[in-house]
Formats: sequence, structure tokens, C-alpha cells
Amino acid sequence: MRAIALVLLAGLTALPVRGQCAAKQADADYALGMKLAHAKKWDAAAKALRAGEKLCGKQKRFAIELAGVAFEQGRDPEAAAWLRRGLRLDPKDEYANNFAGTVYYLMGNMPAALKYWNRIGRPRMNDLDFDAQLKVRLLLLDRAVAFSPAAVLEKGQYETTEKRVQALGIFPEWRIELEPRKDGSFDAEFHAVERDGFGSSRMAAVVSTLSGLPYETVYPAYYNIGRKAVNLRSLLRWDEQKRRAWVEAAGPWRELPKLRWRLSADARDENWAVRRSFTGTAPVLGSLNLERQEAEASLTTYRSGRLWWTMGTEFSHRSYRSVEDGTALNASLVLPGYGLGYTMSVAGKPVDMPERRFMVTTAARSETARIWSSPAKLYEKLQGKALAQWYPEAKGKRWELTQEVRGGGLLGASPFDELFELGVERDNDLWLRGHIATRDGRKGSAPLGTRYLLTNSDIDRRIYGNGLIDISVGPLLDIGQMGAPTAGLSTNEWLFDTGVEARIDVLGTRVVLMWGHDLRTGSNAYFGVAR
Repeated sequence: MRAIALVLLAGLTALPVRGQCAAKQADADYALGMKLAHAKKWDAAAKALRAGEKLCGKQKRFAIELAGVAFEQGRDPEAAAWLRRGLRLDPKDEYANNFAGTVYYLMGNMPAALKYWNRIGRPRMNDLDFDAQLKVRLLLLDRAVAFSPAAVLEKGQYETTEKRVQALGIFPEWRIELEPRKDGSFDAEFHAVERDGFGSSRMAAVVSTLSGLPYETVYPAYYNIGRKAVNLRSLLRWDEQKRRAWVEAAGPWRELPKLRWRLSADARDENWAVRRSFTGTAPVLGSLNLERQEAEASLTTYRSGRLWWTMGTEFSHRSYRSVEDGTALNASLVLPGYGLGYTMSVAGKPVDMPERRFMVTTAARSETARIWSSPAKLYEKLQGKALAQWYPEAKGKRWELTQEVRGGGLLGASPFDELFELGVERDNDLWLRGHIATRDGRKGSAPLGTRYLLTNSDIDRRIYGNGLIDISVGPLLDIGQMGAPTAGLSTNEWLFDTGVEARIDVLGTRVVLMWGHDLRTGSNAYFGVAR
């Protein structure tokens, strides 16, 4: 990689630029630093250059040469920091931009590398090759790639490629490597781990399929059907309190990765017992048996790596049996019958600072549906979220900090099974991790309602990794509030949970183990799930 860096930097040299500061001592420090650097006395060179930088911090030459010294010592993050400082003084400096792109590329941060390279019209692509062992049709991969030979690879094109390749759903790991040519252009090589058939390997398929056995669930899946990135995923649960069968098929529309269709069917037979808590004394405030069947079709458009949207429709049928009204349930919530809905969602990445490894993604979803009960009812379900993600170290993923904020509301007369739920449960993604949403196997022991606000804060530290297994552990803090139409569904209080979460990634399957503590009641929650 260092050899590649020398090729990338070939032909460009840093020029000592004099600014407003004309201190003779600064000039002397610069000259001494350069002399020591040529003699490869890196520590002494850095000391001299830092002395000059303190005297004339507005001259870019000190920051850029300090970057060179750090780079020669193998301290790439430090080199990148000095280059950013130099480029704040002169954003158009050709040498510094090329140097910054090279350093970020060597650190594995392609978006940041392209940010600086693009300023000087680099890197110009010559050819793109794919791994010979990949089984997916090369036409699909070629269409997923948004950049072309004989042109500059732009950061936006790379982001679009990244999003479309991820959307294919068959590459848990992939990367693009650049190989320099003598004429100054580059060849690109696409390398990936591919899911094909039941998984990327026999062992990965077994782990993925059987990871839910502790809670009476299996996850059969089959990938890359017909070598067209058409994937079939399913779930089968035989828990007597919450039986479920779900299947999903998805693939590129007419072999165009920028469009992806999805078809799914879901059938549930669940027993609900609405309570105020999953532990201790908590009388049943209403109960029922829910049977629901649903079919859904949608189409997602990945126009770019910064914006994508989905439109779809769903047809459903629900029935309720053994209904016992209480303070939680009433006739306005128990609405049986057929339903037809239209869904629309949009998502994007409004904030992206690749050199700082910080980004914010946002999403909004709307569902308008009619239930043909007696009489027919119309409702609207709205949700939105924002996720901030930050890797504080310049390279690697040893530390990860995330902050997610979500909110939603129901308008109109919605059926019971459309209510929001704040709690840990395998069919629910609104996790308030000090509240378990089941008790004695039945759903309903977490806050339910028609409007909510939820924040999830996580700090994850990777403590072990060997290529097959990765383990990260860290503290969590969740804050939530649920508003409900009846007193038995939720207390409308603010809820505060803290705890610790461990994530274990085994051959592409993630197992989440957590301990959550409810700061309001003092109760503890222990939970595990494969996701």
C-alpha cells in the first residue's frame, strides 16, 4: 500500500509558501526541519517543524510537511489531521489534496479519499474488474456501479454504487481497490464475500437458519436465485403464544439495481394480555387473541447514495377472538375485517462528513389505510427517524457511537394491531430496553399507544474479532414516552432505561444480548435475539 501511495503522489511536490508571517526563526525552523526530514531523522524533523508552525501557524507549508513526516512514520491519522489543517488555509493546494486523498485511501476511507481527490480531478478510471468467483450475473454488477471507465470517479458516484450494491442483499462485505497505472489513471477491482444459495458458506447457512431455535424460531433463506440477486427470506415460529409465518422475495426490477421490488406475506396467531409491567404485580387490563394475514408489494428507487424512496401497497385481514375488555381495550380498538393500505417512505443522508467519520441518515414513512369493519374506518400512520453515527477513531471500528431519535402518530380510527409499542420484543423495533414487551409468552406488557417519541443512545466498544466472530459491548440509554387513547394502554409518563448491550457477529449473523434497567421502577430486563 505504501508503494501505491508513492505512485499516487508522484510528480507533485510541496512548495514552501510564505504568508504574512516573516519571522526569520520560522524560516530557520522550516529549513532545519526539511534538512532533517531528508536525512530521515523524523522525530527531530517534526520537532523543528512544530516550532515553526507555532510561530507562523497561518503558513500551510508547516502543516503539510508535518503531514509528510507523520506519514513516513506510519501515523496516517496524524498525517490526515495535519493535511486538513493545511487545506483549511489553502483548499486548492494540489499537492495537499492529492496527499490527503492518498492517506484516507490507505486508511480504508474511500469517501474521504474521493472528497479530496475530486478537487484536483482525480482519480481517473481506466477499467473495472470483478472477482472471477462471483456467481451473480456481471451485467447486474456492472449496472450497480455508477461510475464509468475513462472518467473521474466522483464521490457521489461511489456513494450511489455503495447503496445499490448493498441493496442487492447478497454482499455482506465488499470493497473497491484501486491499482495505479503508468499513465496516471487507475484500474478498479471489485472484491466481495457473496451470499449464494443458502448463504456464503455451509456453516454460515446453518448459523443463520437455526439462530432462533432458543425461542422456537427458524430463519430459512435462499439468495441469488438464478444469479439475478433475487433473494428469498422467511421466518417460522411455533411458539404457542405467538405463532408466525413470514416470507419475503426481493430482487432488482428488470435487472436494474437502481429499482428493487419486494413481495411479502405474513400470518400471525398471537395471544395478547395487556399489563403495565413484565414483572411483579401487574393485573391484566385487557386480553385477546389476534389472527392477522397480510400481503405487501413495494418498489424502492435508489437514484443516488444520498436519497432513496419506496412506494407500496398492502392488503390485510384481521380477526379477534376471546376479547376481554378492560381499561386498555374498547370497541373502537377491536376492529376486525379486511384492510387496504398505501405506503410511501423516503430516506436520505443529509449530513455526511467522511473525513470525520460522522453521518446522519433520516427517514419518513406514511401509511394510509381503510378497514372494512362495521362501519368502515380510515386511518393514517406516520413515522419519522434520524440516526447519527460516529466512529471517533480515524480508522477501524473499535468505537462506535450512535444516537437515534424516532417518533410517530396514528390519526383516525386504527385497529389494535396497528398500535405502537415501546419495549423489547422480537417482532417490534421500537426498543425501550428496560421494558420487555412479553410476559408469560404473551405480548402486551410494554407501553402501547397511538403516538410516541423514542431516543436510543449507544456506545459500542469492539473487544474481540478474528474474522469469523466479532464482539462489541457498551452502555445504552433509552428515553421514551407513549400517548394512548385509553388509560390501560400507557401511563403517558416519560420512561428512562439504561443498561449494557453486547453484539456478537458470527458468520454474518448478529446475536444481541442485553441487560436493561428501568430507572423509574428499578426493574431489570434480560433479553437476547438473533437479528
